[in-house]
Amino acid sequence: MLKFFFFNAVHLSGTKYGCGVGGCGACTVMISTYDPVTKQIQHRPANSCLFPICSLHGAAVTTVEEVGSIKPRIHTIQERLAKCNGSQCGFCTPGKVMSIYALLRNHAEPSMEKIIAALDGRKNQNINLQINHKSPTCCQLRATGQCCLDEEEHIHSGLCNTEEFPPVDPTQEFIFPPELIVGLIDFCCHIFNHTTILCLSGLKKNHHGAYHPIILHPVRIPEMYVVSSTTDGLVIGAACCLAQLRDILMKAVPKLAEEKTKIYQAFLQHLRTLAGEQMRSMASLGGHIVSRASTRELNPISSVGKSVLNLASEGKLWTPCQIPLPDGQNTATENMAKEVIVSVLIPYSMKDDFISAFRQAESQKNALSIVNSGMRILFSPGTDTIVDLSILYGGIGSTILSARKSCEKLIGRQWNDQMLNEACRLVLEEIFLPPSALGRKVEYRRTLLVSFLFRFYLEVLHGLNQMYPFRCAELSQEKMSALGMLQSGIAQGVQIYQLRCPPQDPVGRPIMHQSGIKHTTGEEVYIDDIRPVDGELSLALVTNIKAHTKIMSINASEALQVPGVVDVVTARDVPGENGKDEQAYAEDKVFLASGGVSGPFAPVIYKKRKVSLQVSSCCNQMKISARTVNTEFVASALNLQYNKIMCHMKCVGGAFGGKITKPLLFAVIAAVAANKTGHAVCFALERNMDMLITGRWHPFFGKYKVGFMNDGRIRAADFQCYINGGCTKDEFESVIPCVESGQCIYILNLLVRGHACKTNLPSNTAFRGFEFPQAGLFVETCIVAVATQTDLPHEKVREINMYKRVNLTSFKEKFDAENLWKCWEECLDKPDYYSKKAMKGIAIIPMKFSVGFNATYFHQVTSSNQSLVHIYIDGSVLVTHGGIELGQGIHTKMSHRELKIPLSYIHLCETSTTTVTSGKYTAGSTGTEINARAVQDVCQILWKHLDPIQRDNPNGKWEDWVNLSLCFLLLNYDKPTSDTEKGHAFPYFRFGVSCSENIGTDIVMDACFTINPAIDIGQIEGAFIQGVGLYTLEEIFFSPEGEQLTLGPDTYKIPAICDIPEQFCVYLLPNSCNSIAIYSSKGVGEARFFLGSSVFFAIQDAVAAARKERGLPMDFTPNSPLTVERICMACDDVFTEMVRLFSSLL
Repeated sequence: MLKFFFFNAVHLSGTKYGCGVGGCGACTVMISTYDPVTKQIQHRPANSCLFPICSLHGAAVTTVEEVGSIKPRIHTIQERLAKCNGSQCGFCTPGKVMSIYALLRNHAEPSMEKIIAALDGRKNQNINLQINHKSPTCCQLRATGQCCLDEEEHIHSGLCNTEEFPPVDPTQEFIFPPELIVGLIDFCCHIFNHTTILCLSGLKKNHHGAYHPIILHPVRIPEMYVVSSTTDGLVIGAACCLAQLRDILMKAVPKLAEEKTKIYQAFLQHLRTLAGEQMRSMASLGGHIVSRASTRELNPISSVGKSVLNLASEGKLWTPCQIPLPDGQNTATENMAKEVIVSVLIPYSMKDDFISAFRQAESQKNALSIVNSGMRILFSPGTDTIVDLSILYGGIGSTILSARKSCEKLIGRQWNDQMLNEACRLVLEEIFLPPSALGRKVEYRRTLLVSFLFRFYLEVLHGLNQMYPFRCAELSQEKMSALGMLQSGIAQGVQIYQLRCPPQDPVGRPIMHQSGIKHTTGEEVYIDDIRPVDGELSLALVTNIKAHTKIMSINASEALQVPGVVDVVTARDVPGENGKDEQAYAEDKVFLASGGVSGPFAPVIYKKRKVSLQVSSCCNQMKISARTVNTEFVASALNLQYNKIMCHMKCVGGAFGGKITKPLLFAVIAAVAANKTGHAVCFALERNMDMLITGRWHPFFGKYKVGFMNDGRIRAADFQCYINGGCTKDEFESVIPCVESGQCIYILNLLVRGHACKTNLPSNTAFRGFEFPQAGLFVETCIVAVATQTDLPHEKVREINMYKRVNLTSFKEKFDAENLWKCWEECLDKPDYYSKKAMKGIAIIPMKFSVGFNATYFHQVTSSNQSLVHIYIDGSVLVTHGGIELGQGIHTKMSHRELKIPLSYIHLCETSTTTVTSGKYTAGSTGTEINARAVQDVCQILWKHLDPIQRDNPNGKWEDWVNLSLCFLLLNYDKPTSDTEKGHAFPYFRFGVSCSENIGTDIVMDACFTINPAIDIGQIEGAFIQGVGLYTLEEIFFSPEGEQLTLGPDTYKIPAICDIPEQFCVYLLPNSCNSIAIYSSKGVGEARFFLGSSVFFAIQDAVAAARKERGLPMDFTPNSPLTVERICMACDDVFTEMVRLFSSLL
């Protein structure tokens, strides 16, 4: 594939490898081709992880390195993205740059809609979606004396100045190579690149059934790119990509009579949400028609629209073949094994013709549909009498399913409510889905069958009214609300914070991420970008296929005969300890099916390279480049002293959880292999295996009993909590105490009983929020239940039960809730909550989040083992500390005021055990506080030595003082805490409130005196969006045999740019201090994750309103994630009731 060609052949590492299936956009490049039909050059974004290099004959490829680099210059796109704080970990940022760059090459001044569409195909677990489209003022009250920016001193809005950026100059871009227009260069490969259809059809016949490395790529055949207009419709070449199809139809629709464009508008409606721009630019129309996924997308529309395939076979040309309506047995594609699709005729629609397309997917964009449908009806002219009707569904079975029998019975009927009821009954009878059907969601999918039919019914009624207003009645306002596409608006953000330092002080100012420019140019070096060393070997796991089994024997003879395999490593090759709680190599028993670190029988060592962990062995020493820095496990496994293990870590891409426990075992596996072979070993997991092994947030089930008064005041609560602990302990012991914290709710009599359930499934681990997201959602669900029972507003029940003033937690720790109430009142005021309360779907959620861990060890540091500061003779300063850069900007926050020098003098080096001997975990939002305090202590000691010299020479320069005194001293620093069951368990608490409604979210955070508002606000925004994903999208499925089924972006949906609230406002609470932490700041990374639950409860509020309208009970409990399926089934409308009733009769 093209991505690996970049790295291995031309040594370009800017393009990143993320998911491997085209779902994240990290590998985006720009493909430029010359269109022989239009005589124009086309620029398209594409996923290089899926693009065979041999298919690029005649194309020019542009990577992020060519767009711009630190030397000689960066592109204005890269500059804007970096300086507007548009990256966090930065791993996928080069793909972002390339998506926008390809857009600008086609549209010099794109609209915001086009920009958003260009980023639709970008999804990543490390949510770096900080909004940079900022309003200059926070509200319309600005400068009236009533706005917060007028009332507070030194309050600022916005994090960058967009006016300082130069405009894009299209004349400075690289030109398309002329030789690719004049004459294409031939090259040797297993590709047949002919220029006639007859040659292509002959080759397909001769090589029928052949697979890779034989590829037939019709890139040079002009007839397959033809676009023409006939009297019957538009003819689109089969090699035209879906993005071209969209552009062609968008140009054609305004030029044609509206009655002719109904099928084209149905196509456009589908193409807006089908895949991402990269995939739409790669996938051809003909390829989509014959693909396995076609039954879920465009083929149902093509079939009901009577589209015609023009085929070519050996000796025959332009053989028309109409796509038949499938009946579940044969389709046209099964009869085209030896033929070539040349073009597709998409006919015009007629006056009394109505065509609609529907699709429902897990997420708004870039997701396969759960169910989709194409529907067409033809009326007798001037009447509502049905002459012809076609209803097709995709996603129900392995082929397109037609409700043919139902349609035949409805011919001649009038288009009215009686016909609709009969049609729904007939469709449910004909389109049967057994309870064990592949794809799950059986009841929901059956509901969609009739929901789509109802929507089509309303659209046709509305269309008839538009055509014959005196014959057909107008739809009611309620029914009209069901029509139209739900379009996301353009996201606009406001960020408000307080500055309290002089201009020369970097602390508290929005400073760009230290590696921001390198993120955008692709020059930041991640583990995957490390070049291989001589003799380096690669490692692959051999996993079990059954859960909870015994290993009887391991026979590696066949593996050793495979070309490229060097050796096989098993548990017998471990010199020392084979893991601790969890085995690195399985020995006697295996608990998981299809993987898991406890599950590998052995790794196979081979020569092909793909890396996210690199280990080299020499002279009884071990050097490790990994996603974690820890020597203990590797030293124990190899029976070596800690000083023989050297761990290096520069930065991590796609982090925020799961990087503590499992990567330690990965390091052991690779280190044992390197120790046995004597060669450097690299080790990487494909995305599906990574998701399977690393785990995620623990599945949580809670039961509660709550005693409360009529005014909503909770007097007692009994919580029973169960988590899926998996097959090993991992981090589950730290999960249950999160429930005991009680969120922001003070409960005088509280009993919490926690249970970890052992299963033969992968163990989960500590992710962002450290399991507080589950516990907080559980507690807030109790509040909603109490509010429902007492018929009180949810916010009133929360207010009456929140901590007030100085109080004690359930574990007897004293804290002051003043800032919690300030955040609450600010958030009520910012979106004018009470005036919006009448709206359906609004929720305001408070948060009290403990910082760090309730264990002394994690908070005890010394500057001697947590930081190292060098001052060189030229005055430059090198800082090393024990924190890991995970995208949270920890290196950027290490820029201290203590030495009173400009930031340009300071450089931060990679984290390494050779400089910081025993760094603490970078977790619990304590990374900055622990490491910055250690660096501060060292800098203060250095300044004490420089201070006498500075007093003697006050007019001297920094370099002069350094030359007179170079020194380095150490100072111990212990952060007070307690690991007892009661008392001061945590250093302090973080507070915040989030209010979400149908178009926007307001967040008020108590960040105290933020060290860097650009970094912290980005963390708040990113954590919130990631939380929205956890609570509304991200669902894990297992087979009955225990095999995990959701293993990549095609099945596991995470947020994208379209999921950002249209109005997203973040306010940092002013005039707030924290005497414990560095510079009176507060950690923000993990705490804000839970605030995404405000979207969950806003959806619940909307569902409750819908249920109330229908007179349904209000005491329902939705589960998380609150997916489209669960929302639909919770609404319990006429269609879900119809499906349940019908199912009960079967």
